[in-house]
Amino acid sequence: MSSEEHSHDQSKDQRARWDSKYEQGLPSLTEPDPFFISAYERFVTPSLPKPGAALDLAGGLGRHALWLASRRWQVTVVEISDVAIGKLNQAARELNVNVDLIAGDAAEYNFEPAHFDLIVLFYHLDRSLFPRIVSALKPGGLLICKMSLRWASGESLAMASPNPLHRNELPSLVRELDVLHHKERPVRDRGVVEFVGRK
Repeated sequence: MSSEEHSHDQSKDQRARWDSKYEQGLPSLTEPDPFFISAYERFVTPSLPKPGAALDLAGGLGRHALWLASRRWQVTVVEISDVAIGKLNQAARELNVNVDLIAGDAAEYNFEPAHFDLIVLFYHLDRSLFPRIVSALKPGGLLICKMSLRWASGESLAMASPNPLHRNELPSLVRELDVLHHKERPVRDRGVVEFVGRK
């Protein structure tokens, strides 16, 4: 099997896994993350008082995209799950907001340079995306990011991500950004990192 076929099968498996997860529609997948709201109020509101262009990568059911769109942001969502895209489309219609939906893997998305004022990335780790995220931010643009990370050295390997971030790794992946907020803390059997950076 060629590596291309292998990665195609992998993204098919991923799509199936997320489709079934989104069919269940858990509240944690539809409510905006409290960190997202606080980061928006602390960093986005003062520095970007006018809504601009936002990108929500691996945006799921659109919990952050719909919140932004209802505040008149022009939001693009990239999401691999067709189920999520369908539900997001329906939710956007019910809320009477516009969201640009792109069905596909974030890794295959064509990032335009200096295009977005705000990029949102929650719980989707692909280290190769970070240089492209940085280049897609306008000068002064913000990245709001939250990820799982490896917390204790002896922890079990039953992690959601096969190769999670290490402690203090995230800032090194986006060296060109000014770090406005970077906090790491343990959550259950793993850690979480919350990050806001400005270009």
